[in-house]
Amino acid sequence: MSSALPRGTLLADGRYRIRREVNRGGTAIVYEADDLENGCRVALKAMNAKEGVMTMSLRQVKREISIASSLKHDHIVQLIDVFAEGSSLVLVWELVQGPDLLDLLNACGGRMSEKQAAHYLLQLHKGVTFLHANNLCHRDLKPENCMIDSKTDKLVLIDFGLSKHLDSAVTLGVGTPDYMAPEMLGYNARGGAGQGRIHPGGGLSGAKQYDARAVDVWAMGVMLYLMVAGVYPFEDPNNPDNVACTLQNVRDGRIRPLPADVSHQCADLIVRMLHKKSHKRLTLEQLLDHPWLKINAPAGQDQQRKNSTKSGEMAKTAKRAAPDFKRKSMGSAARKSTSALLEEVGAEPRKAKSSRSKSSKSSSAGFNKLMSSLKLF
Repeated sequence: MSSALPRGTLLADGRYRIRREVNRGGTAIVYEADDLENGCRVALKAMNAKEGVMTMSLRQVKREISIASSLKHDHIVQLIDVFAEGSSLVLVWELVQGPDLLDLLNACGGRMSEKQAAHYLLQLHKGVTFLHANNLCHRDLKPENCMIDSKTDKLVLIDFGLSKHLDSAVTLGVGTPDYMAPEMLGYNARGGAGQGRIHPGGGLSGAKQYDARAVDVWAMGVMLYLMVAGVYPFEDPNNPDNVACTLQNVRDGRIRPLPADVSHQCADLIVRMLHKKSHKRLTLEQLLDHPWLKINAPAGQDQQRKNSTKSGEMAKTAKRAAPDFKRKSMGSAARKSTSALLEEVGAEPRKAKSSRSKSSKSSSAGFNKLMSSLKLF
């Protein structure tokens, strides 16, 4: 089922009727559909198959189904049904009607206010906390995997294809480069190169090398940076499409300076969430106690309704504005394999090229001073 299904196509013996294609990737196509049995709309994730074989491994699909079916939480998408259609497997999900967080960020003009960013970070925190409490990690947290309901402004976490139990998450190089923590690139959590060895395909030999909970916190820190700064923290502005440069900056702890109008409290939270040494990184519990979240936490239901109306209107009417973030993943055929990129990152560190002009509004000196005082890198 690698080609698009036309509107009106019936699946699962007539229970589901295709309305439109919503999204597609290397492993699946997602459709909006009618559940004629229950009278509601759902999202169908049809796994791509080539010559009768799914492009995603059956083991990975089974793991996603097992994990998703065990989770019930307001901020985690619900798995409703699973069925086979020809040679393809189809997962039926709760339909969240609204944009993903990346689309919403673009609709905001590329940046959000700190209060709006805190509003979504807190909701994401609730979903991730529930995952960790159930001995699970996500490992691919990013705005594209956070849907925003246009009516309620509720954030719902999706896509558990890389999720695993905490004690079995040992593979390096999985996820999306811009959101990968240093330890996912072989950087030892206690500082220095890890003892494990990268094998073709991203596997790791040796003892457990990282705490997957800290990996999720890192990705949340990258998302917060992106929401308030409007740029990716580790992307080389001179080589924005060079994944190896991004990964090298992650390994070196080379964070782009925040804009001058980002508050000191927000900058402090970001650098603590992006601590290169995972054992010194903020935990989810510590994150809630940070002053910035207490200052910017939503005041109440009235404010949440205002945010809901605002995000719903922007999602419907606003056109994409600069910098119009691109969707990034490791699945692009134009990119090198994970193992090749990791090998390249293992080379001698590059000297950073300054991309800041004299007229730049970034608080480079203040941001670097903050990082130095906290001894984060």
